[in-house]
Amino acid sequence: MQFKRIMGLENEYGISSLLGTDPITLSTRLVHAYARYLYPERNIRWDYDLENPLRDARGFDLTRSEVDPSLLTDDDQTIANIVIHNGARFYVDHAHPEYSAPETTNAFDAVKWDLAGDKVLKKAIELDKEINPNDPIRIFKNNVDNKGASYGTHENYLMKRSTDFNKIIYFLTPFLVTRQIFTGAGRVGIGQIPQNDSFQISQRADYIETLVGLETTLRRPIINTRDEPHADSSKYRR
Repeated sequence: MQFKRIMGLENEYGISSLLGTDPITLSTRLVHAYARYLYPERNIRWDYDLENPLRDARGFDLTRSEVDPSLLTDDDQTIANIVIHNGARFYVDHAHPEYSAPETTNAFDAVKWDLAGDKVLKKAIELDKEINPNDPIRIFKNNVDNKGASYGTHENYLMKRSTDFNKIIYFLTPFLVTRQIFTGAGRVGIGQIPQNDSFQISQRADYIETLVGLETTLRRPIINTRDEPHADSSKYRR
């Protein structure tokens, strides 16, 4: 049976520079450079009014005082967050530049607009180099840096609010785990900080520490429980 789906891809890119500048500064430089290129006479800001990053799909909210600051994604200190002309979102997520591709209706277009994100990053690097010629930026499209850090290629599933969350966990977890066998990108290194050059089929398995949870940078789960559907919350969950 074939289903019609709206789909898309989003990527956090690894980032470094010749002078070893901190990644938050580098990521902000890239987004600001591209924003000036697209909107030279406008100060574009993202509207966070409808976002609640601390709402948990299991039926409760966390308080801002009890969570790691990395979860407060509705508090953009850098104002490095734009929507570009193809409908994608380009912004700083923690310490990485992130490109969230526009929604599409088929896998071919999803891949096409994901690759367009690589071109956006390449252009942003060129623009930044005009301003910072002595500190050129390098971008990596992977999920780990082999120094203990892991960053994401994300996927989100929009479904009816009436769907039992325990069933989501029960049926989705085996799929997410076993698909590494046939779609894993693979990496060289075992462990969060590799001690040898062995190969494994999954880039992020060593960084997953729990089955479900709200956090994304600490105690990373297989299934994240943030209840933020970006749709009618009375009808849908994501």
